[in-house]
Amino acid sequence: MYADGHTVIQMVESFAPKPFAVPEDRIGLQLGSLRHPVRKLLVALDVTDDVVEEAISEGAQLIVAHHAIIYRPLAHLRTDMPAGKLYEKLIKHDIAVYIAHTNLDAAEGGMNDLMAQALGLTNIAYLEKNKAGEKYPQHLRGRKFGLGRVGELPEQESLSELAERVKAAFDVPRVRVVGDLQRPIRKVAVLGGSGGRYVQQSLHEGADALVTGDIDYHTAHDAMAAGLAIVDPGHNAEKIFKAPLAAWLNEQLQEAQWETEAIASKVNTEIYRFL
Repeated sequence: MYADGHTVIQMVESFAPKPFAVPEDRIGLQLGSLRHPVRKLLVALDVTDDVVEEAISEGAQLIVAHHAIIYRPLAHLRTDMPAGKLYEKLIKHDIAVYIAHTNLDAAEGGMNDLMAQALGLTNIAYLEKNKAGEKYPQHLRGRKFGLGRVGELPEQESLSELAERVKAAFDVPRVRVVGDLQRPIRKVAVLGGSGGRYVQQSLHEGADALVTGDIDYHTAHDAMAAGLAIVDPGHNAEKIFKAPLAAWLNEQLQEAQWETEAIASKVNTEIYRFL
């Protein structure tokens, strides 16, 4: 038998509880219904037209994605516009879309732990520490979570060498680097997505470098003046979570004796081209 959507999402939320998300984050079921059996689900970073076509060709009834498909309030739902066409295609093929964003980032074993481990960091700690207290449901109380991680490289290396490590770890062709390329680096902070506002926290935790995406010009100047190196692999580096989450879900589904299968999207949703 196949698990229904509610059962699958209960598994996702046991791993990345919704209360762990930052306030006002766009998470949860964004399109469709969870009432139907799910023969196959697709784990994706973004929900683009190519990803939806992949879901259709794979016969998936559910997409579990990291980035919201509906981020801003809808002024209209026009099927002659790109967003409307995408929603129409999902509805016509009865594919639901569920979003796990900052709750997945913050969860133990989630996005930021995966990124820290991919970089080979040791003595990993939370960059922003949280602990589920009394305001959380009973089953979550005491669980640790938080955005970002900080840890040590196996050996000291130059910023240039760290940049190469980042490129290999996240399978990206280019990175942007702030700082002296010969500067020695040992302690590294890492945060998936856009981590510009964590420059001061990284410095507070004693990091020599911050690995994160979408650093703007002025934040880069501020970081350099404060003595923090930066390696920016771009937002798409978060694709690293797809295969591990799909594998974890398959373990849970098999243990519960469901025939539902989770697969990692193979579509590259990197929007930038590097020339």
